[in-house]
Amino acid sequence: MTDQLTLRLDTDLPNLPEGLRPMLARPLAEPFDSAHHLFEPSWGGLRALAFVGPAETQGGGGVRIVDVEGVDRTAAFPELAGLAVRVDARSAILDGELVVVDAMGRADAGELARRLDGAAGRPVAYLVFDLLHVDGRSILSWPLSRRRETLRRILHAGDEVVAVPAIPGEGRALHDAAVGQGIAGIMARQTAGPYLPGIRSRLWRFIAAGVSGSGSLPEEAADAAAVDLPAPSSGAAPVLALIRRLPLDDGDFG
Repeated sequence: MTDQLTLRLDTDLPNLPEGLRPMLARPLAEPFDSAHHLFEPSWGGLRALAFVGPAETQGGGGVRIVDVEGVDRTAAFPELAGLAVRVDARSAILDGELVVVDAMGRADAGELARRLDGAAGRPVAYLVFDLLHVDGRSILSWPLSRRRETLRRILHAGDEVVAVPAIPGEGRALHDAAVGQGIAGIMARQTAGPYLPGIRSRLWRFIAAGVSGSGSLPEEAADAAAVDLPAPSSGAAPVLALIRRLPLDDGDFG
């Protein structure tokens, strides 16, 4: 019989819960302003949770990508395998959307579908907007503002990942900018709200870019968007270029 005293027990490693599902937004017909909401651009990509770690040191450990239906998508996106090095934590669960973008930073749904089918192609960008678990601790009950501040502190932008910035209060201005830049819409999320896994809640609202017009890119906006943008050689570069044209706080993703 093996001497139980010789068994190595890795109880110091943080644990990650299984079976979490993303919190979902309810649609809303019109943009609005509110001192009680954060407003974020939304590309309308594939919603996914990223399970990072656990590891004995910060920046180590594996990465697992799970979509809203619970399907493991890790193998389709090998460029996200090193995501842990962008996270200053021994373990974390991130919430965001996977997009493949064109040179203007707008989502290319067809290219994303090909990547999901296993085809090679342009790299995916993971656009992160929430943090659910960090260093073995669930933070689902924390208010959004505190979760976002912690996300901002531990996640560092790279070729494959961006922490999507937000603007407090000014939903109409961000919606107008989303329409002008040709992205899907905006999210409005209550700053004091908890995270409710698997629940479609009025704490989060999605306002499509097309609700105040055609949703197409106006000619003058297209001209402005076309200046000196990088080719999409890395997933996040065109996204960052687009974000810098939106009325957001650059400090959230620099």
